[in-house]
Amino acid sequence: MKEKLITLLLASSLVLSCSSPVFADEKDNKIEQLEAQIVEMQKTIDELQKQLDEASAKSQTTSQDSYKIGEPYVVENQWKITVDSVEEVSNRNEFSEKNPAAVYLVTYTYENLGYDDDAMNGLYISLEDGIVDSFGKMGYSYPGDISMYPQETPVGAFCQAQACIGVDNAGDFKINFYTYDSNGQKQSAIFEINV
Repeated sequence: MKEKLITLLLASSLVLSCSSPVFADEKDNKIEQLEAQIVEMQKTIDELQKQLDEASAKSQTTSQDSYKIGEPYVVENQWKITVDSVEEVSNRNEFSEKNPAAVYLVTYTYENLGYDDDAMNGLYISLEDGIVDSFGKMGYSYPGDISMYPQETPVGAFCQAQACIGVDNAGDFKINFYTYDSNGQKQSAIFEINV
C-alpha cells in the first residue's frame, strides 16, 4: 500500500511536471498574442490621432480669401462683412502724436447670421487692426471723425460702422481681418482696398 501511494504520488507529480510547461507555453503564447494585439491597436490609435490632428488643423484655419470693396465676406451661420466704401480724409487730429501720410475712413457693414458668445451680447466687428499699407508697413487706428461706431449686434441684425485708419505710405492698402467664430474656430479674410 505504501509503495502504491508513493507510485501514485510520483506519477501525479510527473504528470503535473509534464503538464506544467504546456500551461506555461500556452500562457506565453497568449501573452505574445496580447502584446501583438496591443502593438496593432497602438498603430491604429496613432493613425486615428494623426487623422484627427490633420482634420482639426484644416478646420481651425480657413483659407484667407481676398475681398474688394462691395464684396461680402460670409462665414456660414456666423456673419457677413462688407466694406462699403473708403474715402481719404484731409483733416488731421491736432492732439494725435501720429503723423500719417494718409488717413482713410472705412465704412463697413456686418450682419450677425448666428454668432453667439457668452461674453458678449452679439457680434462686434472692428476693422481698425491688421492694416498693411502699400509698402507693406503696418497701419494703425487714427483718432478721426467717425459718426458710426461698431456695436454688439444680435443674431438677425446688422450694423453699419466706420473705422478711421492712418498709413505712413498713401495708396492701396489691405485690412487683414481675423477673429474666432462662436465655435472657437479661427476665421480670417483680407480686404484689398484700392484707393
